[in-house]
Amino acid sequence: MTDEQKKILERQLWSVANVLRGKMHADEYKNYILGFIFYKYLSEKLELYVNEKLLVSEDFTFDKIKENTKEGKIILSELKKACVGHLGFFLQPKELFSYLVKKGKGEIKNQNNFILEDLKMVLNNIESTSAGTASEDDFKGLFDDMDLASTKLGARENQKNEVVIEVITLLNGIDFKLEDTKSDLLGDAYEYLIGEFAAGAGKKGGEFYTPAQVSRLLAQIVSENKKRIKSVYDPTCGSGSLLLRIKDYSDVVDYYGQELNPTTYNLGRMNMILHGVHFDHFKILQGDTLREDMHPDLKAEVIVANPPFGSQWKGDTDPQLAHDDRFSQYGRLAPKSAADYAFVTHMLHHLADNGTMAVVLPHGALFRSGAEGHIRKYIIEKQNFLDAVIGLPSNLFYGTSISATILVFKKCRRADEEILFIDASKEFEKGKNQNHLTEENIQKIFETYKDRKEIKKYSHRANLDEIKENEFNLNIPRYISTFEEEVIVNIDLISRKLSELKSLEEKINLKIINFCDKLHISKPAGNNIFLLKEYRKGIIQKIFAQEIRFLDNDGNNFPDWEERKLEEIFDIYAGKTKSIHINGKGNNIIVDMGGISSEGKLIANKYTDYADDFLTTNDLVMPKDDIGGGMIIGKVARIPENNKFICGDHIFKLTIKKGSVVFLFYAINSFKISRSFRKKANGTAQLGLSKGSVENQKIPFPSILEQQEIAEFLTLIDNLIELKQ
Repeated sequence: MTDEQKKILERQLWSVANVLRGKMHADEYKNYILGFIFYKYLSEKLELYVNEKLLVSEDFTFDKIKENTKEGKIILSELKKACVGHLGFFLQPKELFSYLVKKGKGEIKNQNNFILEDLKMVLNNIESTSAGTASEDDFKGLFDDMDLASTKLGARENQKNEVVIEVITLLNGIDFKLEDTKSDLLGDAYEYLIGEFAAGAGKKGGEFYTPAQVSRLLAQIVSENKKRIKSVYDPTCGSGSLLLRIKDYSDVVDYYGQELNPTTYNLGRMNMILHGVHFDHFKILQGDTLREDMHPDLKAEVIVANPPFGSQWKGDTDPQLAHDDRFSQYGRLAPKSAADYAFVTHMLHHLADNGTMAVVLPHGALFRSGAEGHIRKYIIEKQNFLDAVIGLPSNLFYGTSISATILVFKKCRRADEEILFIDASKEFEKGKNQNHLTEENIQKIFETYKDRKEIKKYSHRANLDEIKENEFNLNIPRYISTFEEEVIVNIDLISRKLSELKSLEEKINLKIINFCDKLHISKPAGNNIFLLKEYRKGIIQKIFAQEIRFLDNDGNNFPDWEERKLEEIFDIYAGKTKSIHINGKGNNIIVDMGGISSEGKLIANKYTDYADDFLTTNDLVMPKDDIGGGMIIGKVARIPENNKFICGDHIFKLTIKKGSVVFLFYAINSFKISRSFRKKANGTAQLGLSKGSVENQKIPFPSILEQQEIAEFLTLIDNLIELKQ
């Protein structure tokens, strides 16, 4: 399956979520959308299995079995045994997703389109058919969070019914391509949706999802040199994304997890099934990991976790914990206010002797003293289990901007083996709300860990003596210095540059004074940037109000200004998406909605090696949309002379046909024209302009010679301001 097909499926599924987006918070509507997707998956999986493996007849398919006949009942009884044994559940033909869609659309003869009660019964039956079988624990209560009686779906029953019909009808039109057994397309798309819901849920998002790029890094670390892993375990498994990511790098036999939150626990089990993990090969249980260890005999080959930051626990207020084998050997319990090392020691207890463990912790876990310092010292000095410390960038995780670290542990380390420190705090790409690890960042961290390389200002191997000297404080700057050496200043060179800037400023000032004399206006003076910007603003106001006008070389007035539509002056083109081409270190810059400031300047924040759709100095770029209150609507930016800018989506490219592109830049960005564009914008949370509204916008259009005079004067003022900043 191609990346493009995957992206299409992701967009289709996300568009279904739009039906409920305005009705409730992201943390709530995810339960409905993910639940409906899971029901459709189970229904189609069962139908595919029955038709291809059990009935094996093109003429006689599962949906054609008559449930109420004697023959039909016999067939369904046999099919149920086979399906429950293989899939873990069973559905009747009239409980299939496709059947309920037809009923909801009024396509079932002699039946109304009310399906709410049918749907409740079907979801309950999926669970009840597994009761008393090997799959019972994996299906029990899976749909508990889909409250079909909630008034958030609608005030009246018929309103709720209409909303549910709309959602499942849209889903029915999406091909999950389950017949492609080699593809995990739906599982990947489900992960994408979980990530989008996590982003929308803000702080709560961190409770059920670890960002995909962090998951990939942890998965690569723990699966290094492991082609097959017998067991993987996550004691705070959330949606199961961390566990499932490991199978991208190794063959995993069995998955184990525990999750406190019942809603997230259900999501984790759904995610396992959707990724094709057989119910015999995962055991996700619900409960408080630190108070109730639900996998007491487990010794896992790989353990991963991203425990909730800043979580509290009973600690020494619960006498039983001091005698618990998971904690007792360390002599101290982790403090009540920070359970980080309680999770670490719990995980070490469950790690097999040949195992690898990676856990994400807040940065403070590296250096906090007291009980945490005592436990840290024991793990390093007595057990020799700590293998690596990896410092991550800040603002990677949902709901918190604090810095985090990955601690890697192994039980089979040599007695004299060093601990690797990696400072990856600057390895990120800045996003709108969060920072991101690029694939290049991930590979640099992983390769450094794998090869245990020492890189100046990035990684260092510390022996036990060095750790002791630092009193078992693992704060990364103690081991990796990122301070830059003092640069020796060449005062002769600086003196020449200052002289050149002074000369340039004098030339600009002379030209500005000449323009001011011709226009009979006051001249700017001094170095106050704010006042110079106010002067610029006043000049633009007077020029476009035509209170000041230029004269031609003979001292005569230029012709009266005309008004022209933008479509007469520019060829206007709507940019296309380039998101799949974005990378962290490309040579070219994609200009999209976030790439233009309210002052009409370009912001370089998305790079690519893609080399098409270049912008030139004859182009202006204008945002089509704005989610920041409309401040950039109607603003245009000029393109520098470096041939490195590419037109992205959410952007109009205006290629000049006539006139001065510099004058038109100032004209469109003038207050009156910008305000006119903002009035034309449509939308609430996100304002947008249509191509037609841009094409039909009228702007002042003087003679070409007067445009050139205005452009030169305003450019000189801008150059002066830039020089003084």
